[in-house]
Amino acid sequence: RRVLFRSGGTLVSGQGTNSIMVTWGSQGSQTIGVNYSNPAGCSAPAPVVLPVTVTSLPGNAGTISGSASVCSGAMGVAYSVAPVSGAHAYVWTLPAGVTISSGDFTNAITVDFAANAVTGNITVAGNNVCGDGVPSPAFAVTVNPYPAPAGTITGQPSLCAGTQNVVFTVAPIANATGYTWTVPPGATIASGDNTNTITVDFDLTASSGNVTVYGTNSCGNGIVSPGYNVTVYAIPPAPVITQSGDTLMSSVATGNQWYIDGSLIPGATGQTYMPTQTGHYTAMVSVNGCNSVPSNEIYFVLSGIKPLHGASISVYPIPNDGQFIIEVSSAREQTFTVFVINKLGVTIFHLNDLIVNGTAKRTIDLRPLPDGIYSIVLMNSAQYMVKEIVIEK
Repeated sequence: RRVLFRSGGTLVSGQGTNSIMVTWGSQGSQTIGVNYSNPAGCSAPAPVVLPVTVTSLPGNAGTISGSASVCSGAMGVAYSVAPVSGAHAYVWTLPAGVTISSGDFTNAITVDFAANAVTGNITVAGNNVCGDGVPSPAFAVTVNPYPAPAGTITGQPSLCAGTQNVVFTVAPIANATGYTWTVPPGATIASGDNTNTITVDFDLTASSGNVTVYGTNSCGNGIVSPGYNVTVYAIPPAPVITQSGDTLMSSVATGNQWYIDGSLIPGATGQTYMPTQTGHYTAMVSVNGCNSVPSNEIYFVLSGIKPLHGASISVYPIPNDGQFIIEVSSAREQTFTVFVINKLGVTIFHLNDLIVNGTAKRTIDLRPLPDGIYSIVLMNSAQYMVKEIVIEK
């Protein structure tokens, strides 16, 4: 047998046999022919020719283009490479948790990133019947996770309307770069917004409700925390106190606390109170641990205090329209306080530190006051004197 090459090939072994090995030096359309002879030395009229198409490995893959940073769970993200010479298909390698959703075996694919996808490299190589070409440079892709679910909030579970600077916090949320809080109606975040710890002010109209939070980052929002219920108790209305003889009474049946001159009276928590000393009395009411504002004030003069000696008070004109003169005389220097009290025992005017050494006059203008009888009380640290005036317009 004799092997004939038209072009492009080199016989490596097998000449004179029915099986040969050939090295092809160039690609494209080639031919190989064979002739044979019999024992008598006679050859066939013409050789048998076989057309051969010679193919090389694909060329080197170029640089991949696409998104270098994605969020976990992203869908349909595109990646591509320029066509590779000699490639009939393309073999892509992807990080764990990333799958090709379209374009497999082509030079342009879209991929889906699972929630658990990891950061890694994407590569591609051209492929044909001869095998894979040199793969592309690795294209690094960073997979950014969403914020983790928010944990349990800690804080103050119950409070009074109007309470300020109440702290709520949640443990730091993995992968969160910010925090979004919600607070009940009537509450506002005073400080710490977009962090894991906030202080909240509750105004007087605030109502009960939930505090919640979730983490945020460039990919989006995490799962919101369980609601943290906050009970907001309303501030009770201020009581109205009145005087009946030697007893003071609150308009509210329970929760009272009595005060004298602004100081708490220990144990004085009933609806009524019998004063043991002269002074200005008020009451406050507490409901669910929330205190009202102070009641009206009653100046109570304890019976048995000695009248003033060495001093006198005159008030004129009587009757008057609410403007009158008080004239105080003392044989020695004394300091007095003057109160104007209505029939309910409520102090409507007081004048402190009236120093008298002889005679002192003061004009008092309380217009417009309702018509009625009012008491003028002149007192020092141990004694008092009372005058009544009539306002009549």
